[in-house]
Amino acid sequence: MSTPEARKRNVRLTVFALLGVIMLIVGMFVRQFVSPDRLDPQWLKAHGAVLFEPPRSFEAPRLLDQDAQAFDGTAFQGNWSVLFFGFTNCPDVCPTTLALLRDVAGALPAGKHPVRFYLVSVDPARDTPSVLKPYIEHFSPGFRALTGEFLDVHRFATQLNIPFRKSVETDGSYAIDHSANLALINPQGHFAGFLMPPFDKERVVQVLEVLGGRDH
Repeated sequence: MSTPEARKRNVRLTVFALLGVIMLIVGMFVRQFVSPDRLDPQWLKAHGAVLFEPPRSFEAPRLLDQDAQAFDGTAFQGNWSVLFFGFTNCPDVCPTTLALLRDVAGALPAGKHPVRFYLVSVDPARDTPSVLKPYIEHFSPGFRALTGEFLDVHRFATQLNIPFRKSVETDGSYAIDHSANLALINPQGHFAGFLMPPFDKERVVQVLEVLGGRDH
């Protein structure tokens, strides 16, 4: 016959065992939906994000940055990169998106991998490095802008599933119709997926915060 002290000890052991099981279940739930190693597709969809499994490789770009320095994509290594394809004469979508990315960058905590932001011009004829430099620095001195020969820009955009085309007006002026998706490049320099508009600052921050802890 067990003593009162033994019964108390058995109750404590049972409680501890139940707490252990509960903590294990909670841990598995959190890992499934929050862990950088396993992102839930429904969570991604709700945040306007698409990730490829596996990520896709692409040819090294042959572009110029806003300082007229050659850019071959080496800078993509070691960090997550967010690429927005736009142009300086864009009246609304481009400045709005860049302003949002400025706010996103300011809200991101330090992660395993930093997140870099790029504007890639889809209007390279007008967007020379000297034009891009003050434009991109207006939004953030930490952002980079890229331009180059039209065919090189087009080839790079096509590899990242970003379509664009020139739209000529009756007076001879033109605008550029382009996708507003944000291309995501992982720390290995591979095309990992994209974020789709409409963008919400908090949702974008949450996705990039999680990605900042991922290696691929």
